[in-house]
Order: sequence, then C-alpha cells, then structure tokens
Amino acid sequence: MKVSEIPVKDPFPTPRSGHRLVAVQDKLVLFGGYTHRPITGGEIKKEVWCYNVNPGSWKLLYTSEENFPASTASCAVISHGTKIFVFGGSGVSFGFSNSDKLHILDLVTLKWEVITFNGNVIEGGYGQSISISSDGHLYIYGGCDGFHYFNTMNKISMDTWHNSTYYRNDFLGRYRHESVDHNGMIMIFGGGCPQPTEDLGTIPFFCTKTNSWKVMKAKSGHNPPGRVAHSCNKIGNFIVVTGGQAQIETPAVGTQNFALSDIWFLDLVSYMWTPVKATLPKGIFFHSGAVGGDNCLYTFGGSTYNTQGSVDRLNVLYKVNIFVPPLVELAWKVFHQNFKHIPRLTMVNLGVPIYLVHRV
Repeated sequence: MKVSEIPVKDPFPTPRSGHRLVAVQDKLVLFGGYTHRPITGGEIKKEVWCYNVNPGSWKLLYTSEENFPASTASCAVISHGTKIFVFGGSGVSFGFSNSDKLHILDLVTLKWEVITFNGNVIEGGYGQSISISSDGHLYIYGGCDGFHYFNTMNKISMDTWHNSTYYRNDFLGRYRHESVDHNGMIMIFGGGCPQPTEDLGTIPFFCTKTNSWKVMKAKSGHNPPGRVAHSCNKIGNFIVVTGGQAQIETPAVGTQNFALSDIWFLDLVSYMWTPVKATLPKGIFFHSGAVGGDNCLYTFGGSTYNTQGSVDRLNVLYKVNIFVPPLVELAWKVFHQNFKHIPRLTMVNLGVPIYLVHRV
C-alpha cells in the first residue's frame, strides 16, 4: 500500500471542495465544486475536467452551455457508460439555490441533457448519494436543503424515468454520506445531519428486491469512526473509505471538528473493517475519489484545516496503490513512457490494441 502525490502539470484544476470525481472507462472526470475567495466570497466551479491516467495529464472539457447545471457544489454524480449523471447540488448561498434536476453529460458529444421525472417528486437539495443498480434503476438517497435532512430513497427507472420514494421513519436523514450498490443492496456509509452519525460499523442498506430498509452490523471489533464528506469506493469485493470530517469532545473547547487522513477497507465477504497503515499526507474532507483503470484509487482536492484552524482548499491529486494493477495497464504505462511519440498507425501495425491507441 502506497500513497503518493501526483506532480502538477499545467493545465490543472484550481483548488476546490464539494466537487465529484468519477471514472469513465480509462479516464477520470472531475465535475463542479466550490471555493472561497477573500474578496469575492463563495464561488462555484462550472467546469468539467478529464484526467488521463497515462500520461498523467488534465484537460478542461468545453461542454455545451445549453443545459449546463447551474448548481455545481455537493452534487451527486455517477458514471454510466460514456455518460455522467449529475443530480441536485447547490449554488451560492448554500440552501438558497438548490437543484432538483438530473443532468446527463454525453462525453462523446459533450452535450448536456435534462431529464424530466414522473411519479413522486424529488426534493431539491445537495449532499445526496447516487447509485446505479443492475436492476436498471437509479437510486438517489438523502441530502439536505440547508435546513432539513432527507431520509428518502428515490428509486428511478432508467427506462421511463418514473420515480418511487421509500421513507424510513425511524431513521434520521443525512447528507454527505456515500452509497454503494452490492448484491441488491444500496449500502449507506457515514454522513450526518449535519454532525456525523454512528461509526461505520452500523451500515443501513436499502434492499432493491423488497424495497425495504434494513441495518447490517459489521463483524469487526474496531470500526471506522463516524464521518461526513469522506470518499467511498468499491474495488472488487472491498469498500475503501478515505478521510472525511469527524468530531471530538474536549473539556476546554467542547465539540470540535477535525479532518481525517485514515484509510479503511471493508471486506464484503467477511464484513470486517480493517485500517490501513498508510494514510493520506494530511486530513481532508469534501474531497472526492474514483478508481482508475489501473485499479488505483485517486482522490482530488477537498478541504483541510490549517495551523490557525481555518479551512484551506486543495487541488492535490493523490494516488493510492491498493492492488497490483492489471498487467495490460503496467505494459501500457511502460510503452507510453518510452514510445509516446509513435504515430497511431504505427502503434496499430505493432499490434497495440485499438482501445489503447485511442487513449493517445
């Protein structure tokens, strides 16, 4: 296990928090975010960036202005094929410019589409989670409108865009949690209202077959502490959680927020959490993570507390080597580093797979 900071190469996204990073085929796509400037105040990022793992370069994508989401902070974002789905989000000021729209960006045409739902109404807000299950439905859970925290699971048919809502009345709503689809379960990790909920040893999940809520208890004796604004990703049969914001009680100060730098694994076979010895170089929250085609976890940006106790925003890209990358990815990295100026036709004639040639 190794955590490394990727060197900066221009162009490069500016510091931000509340953005989302997702994997699309062999690339990573960064959407939106928020920053704060001393004079102008809060500013949302109406941007889409693409990161090419090999050769390790960023590119700002000039998508169509028509239907571009107006609220781009703390959206729920997921990839599906060559498209990214963006739901909700807030602008500035938070809670007064919330979105209840689903926007879809086609990364081939770079055009946006707005989806009109039918069925139950979805509340506008930010900080939701989003999952796509093999049953052909989009699942959007939780979030807040700046004043209320939702505990609604929205189950949306991707054929008809019909939405059905399922409440859990004995469950506090939450935002800036994460959700993962696994074997017909939409598993909810962390989040708060706004303070962090119980530790991650308690895992609520929504059963997609029975449309009912249940709770699972991890079998580990030691579990990750409660947190909000963390990253959570599935790699094979493991859930990987990094960072986030937690709280501590001290006699002198009382309740105090702090940033986490830890990394935890949940084994989806044994349902046991394991802390990883390697940690992020600093505590971060409101960052975002995605798993690249090389089986490595990448996290970008987020907020951190400086020595004065105020918040700084980052534009650092961390790479977490968790498992050995696929052999083809290792071979491609070596090939690209040594022969990156070879024409595409020559690569084809040498027998390089066409899907790798298209990465150039």
